[in-house]
Parts: sequence; C-alpha cells; structure tokens
Amino acid sequence: MGMWKKATWGIRAYLAVPPNPFRFDPRLDRLVAELCASIGENEIALNLGSGTTSRGERIVNVDVADAPTVDVRSDAHHLPFRSKSFAGVLLRGVLEHVEDAETVMAEVCRVAAPGAFIYVEVPFLQPYHRSPEDYRRFTLPGLEAYLADLESVRSGVQAGPFSSLAWILRESLASLVSGGSSWWYRKAVAVFGWLTFWIRYLDALVADAPHVSDSASALYFLGRAPRARETGSR
Repeated sequence: MGMWKKATWGIRAYLAVPPNPFRFDPRLDRLVAELCASIGENEIALNLGSGTTSRGERIVNVDVADAPTVDVRSDAHHLPFRSKSFAGVLLRGVLEHVEDAETVMAEVCRVAAPGAFIYVEVPFLQPYHRSPEDYRRFTLPGLEAYLADLESVRSGVQAGPFSSLAWILRESLASLVSGGSSWWYRKAVAVFGWLTFWIRYLDALVADAPHVSDSASALYFLGRAPRARETGSR
C-alpha cells in the first residue's frame, strides 16, 4: 500500500504540471547551437537569463537567480563584465522580464565585442507569466525597430500561432470555470493544459506560411554588434 500511495502521489504531482503550451521552432535551437559553436577558441559568449540551461564550456551563464548551471549571479541591468569582452550574447525570453529593457540592451551592447552576435527571443501573443515579473510584448516590426542599432542578420517566428492558441485557450477556459477561486484556477489550468497542449504541434504546418508572424506566440532577432567605424579626415 505504501508503494501504491507513493505512485499515486507521483502521478498526481506529474499531472498537476501540464506540458508547455508552446512549440519552439527546432531550427532555432540548431541556430543557437551553431552560434555558440562559432565563437573562437580564445573567445567567450554570454548566456543572459540562462536559468538552468548550459550551452558549453565557453559560454558564461548569467542569471538573477541561483542555479547549479549559473556561473555568475547578476542583475542584467548592471553586468559585472568589461566592455567588449564577449563574442556573442544570448537573450532567450529575457527582455519581457526585466524592468528596464533599454538599460539591459545598453549593457548587452557594452559588453559585446564589435561584430559579436546578439540573439534575442521575445514573446508576442502570450498570456502573462511572472518570472520573476512580466512587463512587455513585441510585434516583429516593433522588435526590429527596437534593435535597429544592431546590424540585422535575420528575424522571424520562434513559436507560431497554434502555440498562441493553445496557451490562450488553456488560460481562458481555466478562468471561465474557476469561479473567481485561485485554487480552482490552478487546478483548471492543469486540466485544460493537458487537454489543449497538443494544438502547439500544428505550428509545424505553418512554419513558413506568409504572415505567420502576425499571430505568433514568440519572435526572434539575430543581429551583430556595431563594428568600429573607420575614421577619416574631414
């Protein structure tokens, strides 16, 4: 009976946390891996807001919260690094969670060496999610304009419209049946999360469709830090 109770509690704990409602384009994971592999033997890159991810020996993982994979615990608004010291910077789901995104990007550009890659992922159509707080969203033109000081390489959709639908449907149905109770809301999120998460896989069918960014769940931008300009006589 003891083993049965443990198994039952284990199953209940597993079902209480529904799968992620979004499907990230796997091509972008390969792109990030290629960017990390492209840095030179004597260079390092910065993984800002790393959480529990680790991307290689020459990648410095920085996060405001402590974790076994975090190399440096720091606020992104005040990075404890020398200027022009990184051959690349990753910001995957960071800018929506910082209080002052402009200050963070100024710090990123400060520590990035001329020509360093800067890879950014941000949400567009996503419900509110605290980690530790949630401040903003971007359209694709808005993201491109926001990062206009960088040399643009490519940009597009990180998670498509069916990821948006799965997440919003989960939250909307949970709100509908919870009756104003936070306890019932959390239970309903788990139930509807398991019922709707499969919708995210339909993103694969529209990954390259026109206007897919108009209703995407998340977007990305790959750019390069400004290179030193040649100065000449006037």
